[in-house]
Amino acid sequence: MGANNVIPARIAEALRRFPPFSMMPEPEVAALASASVVRVLAAGERVWTQGDRPGAELFFLARGRVEYIWQVEGRSELVDVRDVGDVLGLTALLKGEPFRVTAQVVEDSLFYTLPWAGLKPLLDTHDDARDYARRHLFWATRVGDVVTLPEPTESRVTGRAKNILQAHLDGARQLEPRHPGRLLTCPPHETIHHAAELMAARRVPSILVVDEARRPLGIVTGNMIMQSVVVAGHAKEEPVSAIMVSPVVTVAPHSSATAALLVMLRQRIGQVCVTEDGTPDSAALDVCSHKDLLAQSGHHPAGLLRQIREAQTPARFRELCDEIEEIARSYLTAGVSAAFLGQICAELSDELVHHLLDLAAAELAERGTPLPDRAWAWMSVGSDGRREQILRTDMDNALVFAGSDSPEADEAARLVFLQLTGRVVEQLVACGYARCQGGVMAANRTWCRTAAEWQAEIARVPDSDDDQAVLRAVVLYDLRFVAGDKRLCAPLREQIFDSVSASKSLQQRLARQVVDTPPPLNFFGRFVVETRGSGAGEFDLKTRAMAPLRDAARLLSLRHRLNRRYSTTGRWDEIRRNVPRRQELATLARDGYDQLLRLRNLNGLRRGDSGRYLDPGVLTKLERAQLANIFDVVRMVQDAVREEFALEARRL
Repeated sequence: MGANNVIPARIAEALRRFPPFSMMPEPEVAALASASVVRVLAAGERVWTQGDRPGAELFFLARGRVEYIWQVEGRSELVDVRDVGDVLGLTALLKGEPFRVTAQVVEDSLFYTLPWAGLKPLLDTHDDARDYARRHLFWATRVGDVVTLPEPTESRVTGRAKNILQAHLDGARQLEPRHPGRLLTCPPHETIHHAAELMAARRVPSILVVDEARRPLGIVTGNMIMQSVVVAGHAKEEPVSAIMVSPVVTVAPHSSATAALLVMLRQRIGQVCVTEDGTPDSAALDVCSHKDLLAQSGHHPAGLLRQIREAQTPARFRELCDEIEEIARSYLTAGVSAAFLGQICAELSDELVHHLLDLAAAELAERGTPLPDRAWAWMSVGSDGRREQILRTDMDNALVFAGSDSPEADEAARLVFLQLTGRVVEQLVACGYARCQGGVMAANRTWCRTAAEWQAEIARVPDSDDDQAVLRAVVLYDLRFVAGDKRLCAPLREQIFDSVSASKSLQQRLARQVVDTPPPLNFFGRFVVETRGSGAGEFDLKTRAMAPLRDAARLLSLRHRLNRRYSTTGRWDEIRRNVPRRQELATLARDGYDQLLRLRNLNGLRRGDSGRYLDPGVLTKLERAQLANIFDVVRMVQDAVREEFALEARRL
């Protein structure tokens, strides 16, 4: 193996074509290139052998192909393939430990060796490059190791994402309480009339009801006084405690303004109270409205909330949905977490459904068909139930309503509710959403049922041999309340958890769905593409990559009765916190799924469809590397599910 100097400019040009060097300033890459040398190895030679200690250089593969071979328990296992543009040896250098695999040259290869003493400071100071290196090293977990690099500090957050979301990403703008003297408060025994006078004198929209220690007890707004006194007939001499909204939603000072806005969206409230420790058990410091938070957080999708509530025509609804999708495009392009964006889009979508339901109910009443006098609830299921529907793809929804002792009366009520849901679905289609090809819509009578009918279906699933019944149940297992009477949904979710946790056979059927998905890469490290159908020649991102991570998160959450979160990333977060032996795996799976969700939505925006099928040819070197790393995580998750549910390994 020989070594000789080469023209630095040529090396720098080659380096700048690939990450992480493409993420560094050109002068620094040029300086690194000037200190590098070229090495040539023939097929059959080794770059290093497992157990060797690293030197002071990193290898950049400029031409050729290298395989990583892991010697374990007397056998050799191919764990990775490196080709043009890859860096080799980074794990050992970062950890300062021997190589954990053998690097075998399988094609005559040309390397640029880069001094580690020059590269390490560049990784430490350039966030994008460091983040790439961290994610690029997921493969190391295949051989029993995890590589970590320091996270970027707020002072080093730069680039387009910072510019676009400068005011409402974590660490960007914090909620700063204003001077305490501006906060208008009163005790609970204060009269409604005096509270109204105080609000008028100070020209503020609300007054906070507090106790002797200034702890928030409730809140009263001008609109509430109008409704209570003028409409409901309360005497103005009554205490404010008779009409106040309680408990008060509280947040901590210096918390994210974005987080506070999302709380207000989710709770459908107009104000949040800032307290000393973020709980109602400490003194109040300030009350913030939507307008206040928008002033602190800059332009934000929450600004669309009022416009949705005020919209009346299909054209206006479509216009607003187009605007939401454009905001999503800019966020995704800027590198924002798809899971974070999914939360925002879900809140806006829920508000849209709320408004459409109100309009549809009013239309029915005008035609002489008022809604039945019984409780009902609109539920999101599937991807919408998981808060992962960023694009206007297939809608997934259902309706539950209170039953009676009369099947005839229930059927009559169902027919009216189907008119309601049918109108809402029509409006959603007019907004650009696609009808669910599988019929998972509240306008379908099989997805519009009484609470007793839903409970009976859930109870039958563990003993059912019908694959369609299980598939239908899986969709239902992601149910999330959206509108109506929330009390109808809680028993269904509880029954789902009881049903799955009590049935080992059902758990194993669901686990088999996770592990039976073919590996996304074949033995030679190439994408497995579809051979037939509309996605022929393309990679099925949904089925081969996202589904195992999604289904495993749902199954493990059901098994361990973790029911606080709905999204796949949220479920992995809960697993990480509550199942110690899965902590490391859950972290990798959560990050991997977030990247897949972002890639799929960007692909859908580019193609104008759901983004499910991906042409591997359009991927950048960075995207191919990230996907390959995530596919390793998919295999790790499948192995963990096999172990957890005592399944035999699938034979290929």
